[in-house]
Amino acid sequence: PMLIQKLFHERLAALEQDIDAGYGFDLVRLSVLASAAFDMQQADLTGETIDDGADIALFADRIRARLGEGAVLQPVTVESHLPERAVATIPFTEAPRRTTPPKKPDRLQAPKTIFPPERPIRLFRSPEPIDVPATEMPEGPPLNFRWRRALYRVARAEGPERIAAEWWRETPSDEAASTRDYFRIEDADGRRYWLYRQGLYGGASQVPPRWFMHGVFA
Repeated sequence: PMLIQKLFHERLAALEQDIDAGYGFDLVRLSVLASAAFDMQQADLTGETIDDGADIALFADRIRARLGEGAVLQPVTVESHLPERAVATIPFTEAPRRTTPPKKPDRLQAPKTIFPPERPIRLFRSPEPIDVPATEMPEGPPLNFRWRRALYRVARAEGPERIAAEWWRETPSDEAASTRDYFRIEDADGRRYWLYRQGLYGGASQVPPRWFMHGVFA
């Protein structure tokens, strides 16, 4: 009840105009559009409980009350191997839905890799084109590249990590033109980048491969 009272107080205080109650309110009705199970918190040896989730929920409710429902979002994973489609955002109050039931472990199935593919800290919403004047080999990493009007010299490179297009979703005229080869690049100053070459040399497409910057590690 105290939490609901706080939310009402903050929402009414945020109104630009005061509410003319006249002779007062006879009835206040509250409709619960969504609810979740209440998890009990176990106390420690001193009898105190630390509920960080309640503090986060209260903070999110305050932001939503002032800025609207779409002001607080949470990331969820999506079943896609393409980096820009592997993560989506949903409202904070909406619980992630499981699209497929969990599979039972199969003893004959080969174990999955322990270490997932390394991904940058910041992934750009849209990859940015870069200019690559030279490469060590046609299928290898660049020796240097130009990004946002600045030239960067490559000191170390790892890759490639090949990511193909979603053939069941797209119908490209040339499959090789949609294939990406990702490289983890470190420049002479120690900054790390995640860039890729789109397209393959020797494919049916007459368009030469292009290079893009997709994210930065640090």
